[in-house]
Amino acid sequence: MNCRGIIRAWSATLSFLLLSLLLSSFAARAASGDLIPAAAALKTDRPRLLLRPANTPLAISLTQLMALPHDQDFERMLQQIESLRPPRAAALALVWHLTGRTDAAERAAAVMASCQVSPNAKSFNDPFNVYFTLADMALAYDWLYDYPGFDAPAKDRLRQKLLPFAENAARLGNDHVFHNYIWMYDGGAMLWALATAGDDPPSTRLLAGLTDRFNHQLFRAMEYLDGANGDSAGYWWLYCENSAVLVLLAAQSAFETDIVDTIRRDHGDWLNRQLDFLVQGVMPDMRFAPWGDIVAGPNGGVMREMAARIDSQTWALRSSNGAWLSRWLAAKRGLQRFEAETAIYYFLYTRHLDAAPATPPLAMLAGNKQGGNALMRSAWDDDATVVGFRCTDFFGQHHHLDQGSFFIYRNGLLALDAGTYRQVGGNQMRTDAHNTLLLGGQGQRPQTYQSASTLEAFTDRLPKGLETGDILFYRDSGAWTAVAGQFAQAYQPDVIHSCVRQLLFLRPGTVIIVDQLAAPEGKALPEVRWLLHVPGRPELFGTTVTAFNSWSYLRCRSLTPGLPPQFEASYPTPAGPSSSSGNPSMLDASRVIYAYEGKARMTLVHALDVGDGRPSAPVEIKTSAPAGTGPITLLVAGRTFEFSTVSPFEIRSQE
Repeated sequence: MNCRGIIRAWSATLSFLLLSLLLSSFAARAASGDLIPAAAALKTDRPRLLLRPANTPLAISLTQLMALPHDQDFERMLQQIESLRPPRAAALALVWHLTGRTDAAERAAAVMASCQVSPNAKSFNDPFNVYFTLADMALAYDWLYDYPGFDAPAKDRLRQKLLPFAENAARLGNDHVFHNYIWMYDGGAMLWALATAGDDPPSTRLLAGLTDRFNHQLFRAMEYLDGANGDSAGYWWLYCENSAVLVLLAAQSAFETDIVDTIRRDHGDWLNRQLDFLVQGVMPDMRFAPWGDIVAGPNGGVMREMAARIDSQTWALRSSNGAWLSRWLAAKRGLQRFEAETAIYYFLYTRHLDAAPATPPLAMLAGNKQGGNALMRSAWDDDATVVGFRCTDFFGQHHHLDQGSFFIYRNGLLALDAGTYRQVGGNQMRTDAHNTLLLGGQGQRPQTYQSASTLEAFTDRLPKGLETGDILFYRDSGAWTAVAGQFAQAYQPDVIHSCVRQLLFLRPGTVIIVDQLAAPEGKALPEVRWLLHVPGRPELFGTTVTAFNSWSYLRCRSLTPGLPPQFEASYPTPAGPSSSSGNPSMLDASRVIYAYEGKARMTLVHALDVGDGRPSAPVEIKTSAPAGTGPITLLVAGRTFEFSTVSPFEIRSQE
């Protein structure tokens, strides 16, 4: 075996050992105690889902609800949940608890009595119908349990109607652990099981099966992600992570056991890291960080539905970061941030937030060395510069072929993920829609739909094609944040051996990107195209490109000798939300291409700076090539940074 073969074999063995240790750690944690207890420990007094009869730190109590002051905001939200069309049983049941009015309870009971689900209808398998119907019916069943008008025969009839619906959802939910449909199927069925278990044997059996699935499959997948998204942002926050949080809070109250603290103590604190990454991932215009299939309407951000999710999780974790985001969003949107029945959670959690807001950190890496997403910003003001870097594995069909990509935001997108999500696998998925590399004109390896019902099934598939990126290094040092990722594995293996991108964000507005590339042994790399997508038509002076949005500019300079870049039309791209419909306006994007002749080894250095108005004088940057395996040294505005040329490709500042 030649040297390259030995290195690859050793690297594969090391990766396998690290993965085995990671999974062994998960197994040991699972053996030490499941998050959701067995059905025998369920509380029998009602309500038990999210609400409890008496005061407890593990749920909202009826005493707390009745003590809420009936101020102007209370009355407005009360009217909203009472006047929903079509009416929601859970909302009306909550009105009964808030006001004591029996007419609201009667209406809730009537909605449950009229609920129909036909096994022959398409909606029987529709994940949105499954989740929202079962969640509504579960909360209403539990919250109205002791109301005389919702008697034992009415409960029996509702369970008989919905049990096949919930069982079918559980069957459909035994699929891919990172897909939003699966979390919606299982989340809806689990809420129904938590509401009805103990009332008949089939419901108790349903709870047992779903408890096993959440404890040993879905929650372990969450822990594995270490705060990162397993689906694109809108889908993940609205459906996957939201289902996880509601199930956890419902189980915590139904068993009166502190599940949130157990996650913090014994399961990698993944719930808190999910919330922290959500806080980091909301752009100043309320849109999500533009990774993956981002829906064009309000579900692409936090404008209308996310306040309920933010506040419920903030309440559970007593999170100062979450409280900061909650207050920020309230100042932006007022009560309009609670759309339709999400106002239920205004009464449960928003009015009971007791965590003091604190300004969040300026940077975060979500995920781990198996792959992650880094977000960093200059400040938490609305005109801050935000930079994102992505280098991770391929978790599902809503993600893109975008490893090693970055974006830059200031008063709108400047270095953008191009394209519009209209269908899965559309142009927005292509590598040429992202700020990364094309090799010989080709993008990263195509990926297709996957199905992995367990974490083990997913990790088994990783070395067979889903392994696409690793984070090698990350450091936040106050004045600067740096990250490095390896994503050669995202391309065809006979094209490139090593593809490392190092990104340095020097606050307030300078980004340095160093790419260190190596061809397979005995080969030269094909032409390397360094891509940058910008709004509008940029200006060109020499090898320097300057692009503008309405308020700010981005200037990109190549510090590697080469020809001037070329421009071409990119894909029309959402720019941000409009003030009326919540749908973002569209911008015409340009693709900037810096093309470099391929060699056996290559080092590319690009500097980007960001500011407002017309560009000021660029930051002075001097670079020196490495001697042997020594670091690449850059003098940036009088400050020296070293970019290592060996693993883990650290970036250091000479203080």
